[in-house]
Amino acid sequence: MSEVDRAVMPRQARAAQLLLFGLAFAGLVVMLALEDGLTSYGMGELMAPWILVWVCALLALTYDGSARGGVRMTTIVVMVFVLVGSFNQAFGAGSPAEFVDAALRIVLGVPAVVLLFLPEAMGWFDRAK
Repeated sequence: MSEVDRAVMPRQARAAQLLLFGLAFAGLVVMLALEDGLTSYGMGELMAPWILVWVCALLALTYDGSARGGVRMTTIVVMVFVLVGSFNQAFGAGSPAEFVDAALRIVLGVPAVVLLFLPEAMGWFDRAK
């Protein structure tokens, strides 16, 4: 029987993947916690940034498989859009719930973006097929 060498995802890429999964799960919890008493417009405002986070989590599903540099850059760009909007929402928050909603995306999103810029993670996405 022949042994097959399988590439192992570096800890930095795995940590970014787990942060994105955790952020997506936190988004579901936030949506369920804050939906009570919102109009459809308010629910749309609440959902908009979380939809982008869920897109990033879907992209993170491919990190250990066939993902390459394009997936990494797409995740970074989408997360930067989420973070810019979250900083804007955090500074202009009208209630503590709005602030916590935005702060959660900031606290978990910034480390995910930073981890994807580390050389080990970049090397993982630039590996040969």
